[in-house]
Amino acid sequence: MSRHSFLAALGVTVTLALGATSCAKTLIDPSVTTAPAVATTTTLPTGTPAELLPRLLLEVGKLSDAIGDNDHKGEQIAIVDDYWNAVRPAIAKADGVLALQFDPVIALCQRAEQFNRPADADKCFRNLTVLSNAFLAKHP
Repeated sequence: MSRHSFLAALGVTVTLALGATSCAKTLIDPSVTTAPAVATTTTLPTGTPAELLPRLLLEVGKLSDAIGDNDHKGEQIAIVDDYWNAVRPAIAKADGVLALQFDPVIALCQRAEQFNRPADADKCFRNLTVLSNAFLAKHP
């Protein structure tokens, strides 16, 4: 038997073996259940920056506890992101430079949630408060 025919025979054997195992019977275990997904909204909040920024700060203020307690931190950052996505265009229109200063602070909030760092969420809250106050003082 030549080396080429041996490799061809081996390839056919492997293909048949894999094909036979892929037809295994699938069993569904009814005792395994999953929790229903938490409903999320896809509608962004509406309002002026004077209305949205305090609500954004309120939600960012909850992030540290959500991370520390491991209690719906993903949902909390989603709320923060919704508020930010709603207010950012108005901030950018009014003061593009200040909007660019907000972006890394929001990114800090997102990393705080991603890497389970409540202290970073607190830092995000403090920095966001300063930026929000500066924006609202300049653009009431």
